[in-house]
Amino acid sequence: MKRRIGAIFLALMMVISFLPLTIVKAEGSELIINDSQIGNELHQISYSTGWGDSTGYPDRFYGGDEHWFNFSNYVDGDPLPSFEVKFKGTGIELYGEKQSGLGIYNIYLDGEKIDTVDAYSATSVASGKLYEKTGIEYGEHTLKVELSKTKNAASSGTDGEIDYLKVLGVKEEVTDNYVSKIEDSETTTSDELFKFKYTGNWKASTGYPNMFSNGDEHYAYAGDYYEITFIGTKVEIYATKDSGHGVYDVFIDDVAAGQADGTITGSRVHKQLIYTSEELTDGQHTIKVMLPEDATGAIQVDFAKVYHGAINPSEITLSETDICLETGMTKEITAEVAPSVATNKKVVWESNDESVATVDEDGVITAVSSEEANTVVTATVEGTDLSASVNVRVVPVVEFLSAYVGSTNVLETQDDYANLLTNYTNSWKDVAWKGDVLSSKIVTCSRDKDVHNAEITASDFVSGSSVISSDNVEIKWLKEVSANVGRNRPSNAPVKQFPDVIYKGGKVDIEPESAKFAWVTINVPKDAKPGLYQGTVTVKADELEKPYEFKYEFEVLDLVQPETSETNTQIQVWQHPFSVANHYLGLGKTPSGGITNELAEDFYFTEEHFNLMRDSMKEYASMGGKDVVANIVEEAWNHQSYYSDPSMVKWTKKTDGTFEFNYTWYDAWINFQIECGVIDPEKGIGQIKCYSIVPWNNQIAYFDEATGRTVKKSYGPGNADWQEIWTTFLTDFMEHSKEKGWFDITYISMDERGLDQLQPAVELISGLTDENGVSFKISSAFNFNNSSSYDFTDQIDDISINLGNVDQSANQATKALATHRKELGLMTTIYTCTGDYPGNFVISDPADNNWVMWYTLAQNTDGFMRWAWDNWVYDMEGDVSYRYWEPGDGWFIYPVEKDVVDEEYNASFYSTPRYEMMKKGIRDINKAKYLMEQSDELKAKIDELVGTLSKPKQTTSYGSAVAANSTVRQSTLNDVDRMRAGIIEISKEAVANKPVEVSKVALQIAVEMASAVTTEDLDKVVPAVVTEFNAALEEARAILANDNATQEEVDASFARLSVAMHMLEFLKGDKAELQDLVDSTADLVEGNYTEESWSALQEALTNANTVLNNENAMQEEVDGAYDNLQAAINGLEEAEVVDKSLLEAMVNKVLGLEEDKYIASSWQAMLPELEAAQEVLGNEKATQVEVDEACDALTRAYLNLRLKPNKDLLADLINKANGLNSASYTANTWAVVENEVIKAQAVLEDPEASEAEVKAAHAALTKALEGLEPVKAGDTTANAIKTGDSSSVGIFIGLSVLSILGLRIFKKRKYFFK
Repeated sequence: MKRRIGAIFLALMMVISFLPLTIVKAEGSELIINDSQIGNELHQISYSTGWGDSTGYPDRFYGGDEHWFNFSNYVDGDPLPSFEVKFKGTGIELYGEKQSGLGIYNIYLDGEKIDTVDAYSATSVASGKLYEKTGIEYGEHTLKVELSKTKNAASSGTDGEIDYLKVLGVKEEVTDNYVSKIEDSETTTSDELFKFKYTGNWKASTGYPNMFSNGDEHYAYAGDYYEITFIGTKVEIYATKDSGHGVYDVFIDDVAAGQADGTITGSRVHKQLIYTSEELTDGQHTIKVMLPEDATGAIQVDFAKVYHGAINPSEITLSETDICLETGMTKEITAEVAPSVATNKKVVWESNDESVATVDEDGVITAVSSEEANTVVTATVEGTDLSASVNVRVVPVVEFLSAYVGSTNVLETQDDYANLLTNYTNSWKDVAWKGDVLSSKIVTCSRDKDVHNAEITASDFVSGSSVISSDNVEIKWLKEVSANVGRNRPSNAPVKQFPDVIYKGGKVDIEPESAKFAWVTINVPKDAKPGLYQGTVTVKADELEKPYEFKYEFEVLDLVQPETSETNTQIQVWQHPFSVANHYLGLGKTPSGGITNELAEDFYFTEEHFNLMRDSMKEYASMGGKDVVANIVEEAWNHQSYYSDPSMVKWTKKTDGTFEFNYTWYDAWINFQIECGVIDPEKGIGQIKCYSIVPWNNQIAYFDEATGRTVKKSYGPGNADWQEIWTTFLTDFMEHSKEKGWFDITYISMDERGLDQLQPAVELISGLTDENGVSFKISSAFNFNNSSSYDFTDQIDDISINLGNVDQSANQATKALATHRKELGLMTTIYTCTGDYPGNFVISDPADNNWVMWYTLAQNTDGFMRWAWDNWVYDMEGDVSYRYWEPGDGWFIYPVEKDVVDEEYNASFYSTPRYEMMKKGIRDINKAKYLMEQSDELKAKIDELVGTLSKPKQTTSYGSAVAANSTVRQSTLNDVDRMRAGIIEISKEAVANKPVEVSKVALQIAVEMASAVTTEDLDKVVPAVVTEFNAALEEARAILANDNATQEEVDASFARLSVAMHMLEFLKGDKAELQDLVDSTADLVEGNYTEESWSALQEALTNANTVLNNENAMQEEVDGAYDNLQAAINGLEEAEVVDKSLLEAMVNKVLGLEEDKYIASSWQAMLPELEAAQEVLGNEKATQVEVDEACDALTRAYLNLRLKPNKDLLADLINKANGLNSASYTANTWAVVENEVIKAQAVLEDPEASEAEVKAAHAALTKALEGLEPVKAGDTTANAIKTGDSSSVGIFIGLSVLSILGLRIFKKRKYFFK
């Protein structure tokens, strides 16, 4: 669904970007004029002198700002403070606050006072309508609001305040005549229409809304100029007229078109029309305004106006290209139509899928989908095919943590939290040389809950079969420090948290609604194979159900990253050993207190002191630092540091008036720097910079033995006493330096002094020479005057020019100076410090540090110089604001916590994003310098690339130099990306066009050596090797003679010939002894030996015969075959004679037995052993052990046989018992007999009954019968069986026996009854 911007918003955009003579409005619409829309044109506010403004209050004021006047700034007799606004409509409303200190306002319309407004209120009232005037005839009017300096009796003051105005009854009109206003801050480095293009050393001032249109101006000096390319018929230039300004030459389309006079007698006047062109043909023109090179004064500009007709838009761009929104979240996207003066700026917004996200007429996108989804929102200039799109990713509401791949270029803080929530970059790409280092940043944002154990890890990076291990990846969380956002710790500068410390890896907890950053460093090994490497970086946390996984890939080019020493890039960052020592010693926490230095004096320059710095100084050396700073006087920089800077050389004035110098500290410091690899005096590497012969206070401190006190005395450079004392020192110092072997790399140094001090110093140093006429080298950092001749600078071996003094005019004086000095073998660097943008501060974008490195190359200098490396403030873990300069001005690295320093004072350090980005810049310009040496074509391309760099415009914020505006800041970031992309593109081109040089040196040597092999030598070699050797040699000779042979062919031939030569040791073998051994086996008989040993012999014989028949068999093979055969012969085992006679006898014995004589179960148990024994008897391969075991088993089975017993006696006894009459015996005794008869009968019937069981049954029954007692007469206990029942005794017994037998059978069958 398409939604259009209404006419009211169109009008607002138009008045901001251009000023049509007739505004296009819809009938009856309203137009808001914010207090910040300042100017003299239609729908702009013009304030009288003295008004102030407040910004940063979006919840309080429209647009977040207001204007106010305080009568404490008013001078009696001056006109009353007021503001005016030109408007076109039928009414107007005034909005502002009511407060207890506000007074009464006079209201004028078109010059006539029509009303008053009382802005008093006992309690503050939020911004609202203070006054309205309606019913005015439609047309152009002027409203003036004047502070009357009168008040309500209850009011405490007569001050005034305004938030905004609202114009009523704005009508739509159409015209073809327009006038566009171009602000001086709308700049270009190319030829964009309707923008200022500055050439020269221009500077910007901002924050002065009462003086300049839009609050800013630009100014420069002789030889500098600006240009505007426009389409139109007339152009006007507006500027400040000032007695210090000049008269400017004007050219239109390269033709002289008069002059613009910026001068005035008396007080300066702002926003003055200083030039109007003649009527021009309607079309494209370029105006150039220049202050002549021989002129004095300055050139200044505020804004310009161009008169033109309708201008079609040419491009539309959006503030974002990719965003991520959680369900319900909104994000406003701004559209910019170019050129800025286009008369059609109507933008139509459209979402491809409104079920995913919608967009309103103001470009506000709202995430709708409750599930993860994607869509595209497009902005189109109405009536054209000009459009731009933003990719919108919608995700469900994040409960705990979001994460994405951020930019290492940009400084982001907690203040950016809301914007960080909408980024979703989930991949990263880069390009590296072998031995390079790549950096990335991960951004995480928690929601309204704590996040625990957040951790970021990396996988291995793989390219085909090549792997760069994750061990080469370092991932560390950034730690925040507090710092003010300005310079000199201004009282009104906010103190904020900055993620300036690359701290530690591992797991961290993240507080609710906060951003947490991590720095990813990928170290590419020097031996890495070229290719595209892919891997992942993963973010995990306890609360995340699914980790974030980002795709990382980087291409490794077939180029090796050059070291700084290989490209002669100079990196000079000043060290402060006293600062390091004092920090770890805990000195200086109360800067106003009297700090004793007794402990410090004993600690300085000891091994423990150096242990604190060893890691950081080795890092400095590896980064390319070759410059050592040594203090030769007390406080060379007038104690700018938080900690003192004592002299490393102790000056003593003896009682006789002579001076003595103690170099103990100095020598220890220099030797330490040699140990760390920063300098190497023996090889002439590095510089020892001795500060300073002109210290900032021109003071020298020395101990006076006569008075026993330290004397501090100032010496004016060039004066006699100054010359005398410095001649004394330099003479002694020269002798000491020569004794140490350090003289050739020692510089007497100065910084930021005027020529009146530098010149006498240079003269004195140059005039003091050794016996060979050689003086100390000289170095100086100073504000170079671009118009200076080279006479003076040629006397200084090493100069460093401040970034702000680099000549950016067409003359390019700085670049010319650097080029001139290179031809003389002199060194030139650029340095940055306070007051410079781009900067190197805690509050700077990390990319600023990278930009500066590229700029040193653009100016053809040798490198970069910076103060300082480790000049720390007192609280490096808390508030790092600097009392004089911007935070971070004095250090690139942070100290570790004191409690992790061991007893030997070994300490490491923490890096910073800005330092890492500076190192990246160093590596990249080293790449550029390497490529520039490869060909003139590559050099020309790099010169063209860096030639597009110009110093960005700057302004001040809380005293600190910052980008002139957000556009300039983005331009700086774009410059860094552009330089990086350019050097990578040129690198790839260098790889693709790398000339292929065919080297035949190794092959030539191989052929020469192979040709020396004689026929006699070859006769000893196996024939196959001889054949291959001759073929390889013939091929190699042919390739040597072939001028078109490729390196691959040469390498392959070398490899073949070298292998063949290696095989010349493959000598023919002597087979005589092997043949004799083979012959000796002919009489051996197979049957005499075991099968296994005979088989081994046959295998060895076969191998031996194969070797005997192989003409290429070498001695090693012959010897091997001989040894194997001999071993097989030795291993023959005679066959064993097995005695089966005992087994056979036992088998025959068992076979002679009669089965029916034995109990069946014992017979059945014997049968398996019999069968096994018979099998062994029939097995010809049975061993004696097997025979013996079979015989033993059968014998045991035979012995376990049981003969069937004789049951006749038992049967007779049972019959006898059955014949007795039970009535004749007592019941008890008869019952016993009866029981034993039953048992005996069971045994009698049991075929498995043993002899023992039969005998036992017979004995038991016999005993029972013997125990029968006859019945006595009259015995009432006699057997209950009646007379005549005796015949039933046998039947009973029989049934009883059958019952017992049945039970036994059931038991045998395992039947169970319950």
